[in-house]
Amino acid sequence: MGQDKFVRPRWKILNSRVPATVSDVIDIILGNRNLDGAAFAGELKDLADHLSIRGMSEGAGLLARHMAACEKIVVVADYDCDGITSAAQMALFFQEIGYPNFEVIIPSRQEGYGIPQRAISGNLDAKVFIALDCGTLDFEPVRRACSMGADFIVIDHHEVPSTASGPNHAPATVLINPKHPACGSSFKEFCASGLTFLFLAALRRALRGMGSRLPCPQLGGKYLALAATGTVADLVPLISANRILARSGLRNLNANSFAPLSHLAAGAGLSGKTLTAGHIGFYLGPRINAAGRVSEGQIAFDLLTSRDPAKLARLAAELEDLNGQRRAQEEKIIREIASRLDQHPPRGRTLVLGSSDWRPGVVGIAASRVQQALFYAPVVILSIDQAAGVARGSARSVPGFDMHHALFQCSDLLIRWGGHKAAAGLTIAAERIEEFAERLEKVAGAYPPEIFTQRGKVDLELPLSLVDQGLVRALEELEPHGMGNPAPIFALRDARFNSAKIFGKEKNHVRLEFEKGVEGVWWRGASRFAQAGGSNKSLPGSAADMIFRVGWNEFRKKASFEILDLGDLLGPCEE
Repeated sequence: MGQDKFVRPRWKILNSRVPATVSDVIDIILGNRNLDGAAFAGELKDLADHLSIRGMSEGAGLLARHMAACEKIVVVADYDCDGITSAAQMALFFQEIGYPNFEVIIPSRQEGYGIPQRAISGNLDAKVFIALDCGTLDFEPVRRACSMGADFIVIDHHEVPSTASGPNHAPATVLINPKHPACGSSFKEFCASGLTFLFLAALRRALRGMGSRLPCPQLGGKYLALAATGTVADLVPLISANRILARSGLRNLNANSFAPLSHLAAGAGLSGKTLTAGHIGFYLGPRINAAGRVSEGQIAFDLLTSRDPAKLARLAAELEDLNGQRRAQEEKIIREIASRLDQHPPRGRTLVLGSSDWRPGVVGIAASRVQQALFYAPVVILSIDQAAGVARGSARSVPGFDMHHALFQCSDLLIRWGGHKAAAGLTIAAERIEEFAERLEKVAGAYPPEIFTQRGKVDLELPLSLVDQGLVRALEELEPHGMGNPAPIFALRDARFNSAKIFGKEKNHVRLEFEKGVEGVWWRGASRFAQAGGSNKSLPGSAADMIFRVGWNEFRKKASFEILDLGDLLGPCEE
């Protein structure tokens, strides 16, 4: 499906300075992000500073004592990529040190987010539970486990709500969550996978301090690859410690040091390519997530913890198939929503839509795509279970709108909810959907109107004369890109192209050739290109203002453009 008429950003150029050299380009990009060279200098050893996160040493010491007594450990993790890569790290660590008395539980999507009751009721003999990427708000299961005499360690990064009275998190024995108001950590934006990596480092230290006879493996290779995959896929800012994790993990991924992810990459057609954060975000992460969205997250966990080549090949192929199913379901939802919006254009600042035909495992990614391509607004997409009378769904926000706080203001209408400022999950009685939509719209009405107007951000106008291999290499030093450090976006006014070709199975992509032989591809841009007056028969020398990223065409051995849009440029002082 091409870019739709409902969403078309106006692009604002952040810096009017015209660069004369590649060094100027890099300086402008860093300035736009309020970063400097030091922000890119951190190494793995610098992660040791973050072992002081509230509860980290206490939780590691507690688990080490249980391990010394060989007591049963139950690990519960969310079924998304962050939770599964966290659980895989924990399981691999136990396997590597030869600790046998543990069990890992990955909930099904039908059970919903958080700790399922079966994790507690089915493990009455457990002495310690560990929740990964969940647990902060799981009051009932945590209380029940603790009432049985078990300890409970929660390693989570979801928001800890402020309340006027009473506890503001589940009563775990130890809560490791940098977002807790009492945590003095200098960095709050870890995801669970990054926190799990740090926790295992603290656990190694605790085991050595106790004089444990258990071997303590080095936390390189597979652990860093998993931490990086979870960190990138969960869309936390790739700055500070997260940048160190992502960059170090990518090094290990590209060294093929972890067979499960190598198999997954091969299935995605990435064999032989240098993997980037973009490859994790668009290829590896979605395939891991597809297990929980379409089938069972256990499949992805089994892949990430297996050493059997035949099993790895089978599970990677299964995830590839599940990801194909996920994409087909996602496209179906997007088509239906586009049709609805075409017939009934939205009038407010928010969008709440639901259907009994939409699978709950796919509505989250559908919500993201609706926001990106159909309607720029806080979006909630719901899967309605008519028989049960409930709807389960996902919410996606826009910068400046706190979705977590918005749902808190609607919490009396919700059965269950939780998440972040930018994204959340919720369960609601089907009969209250309309009331919820009205309340959410009322909450949005208190925000400044400019928040709900999309402004694409362009770093600078880039002269075509600077586009060469030297620029590409300099830009590569800014990777990995993600939240907090987005890939640089450039503009070129009156970009003249000599030829245009529509291509792809659905004829929805465009390839343009510019002056000096530079080529650019506009993925899913055919409809917008036509709106801008372009066609296969566009005359040589046609010109348009272009917004693009710079990359490298390995096949042709030259720089290339990834085109994002044509026209509607705003200068630094324009509105």
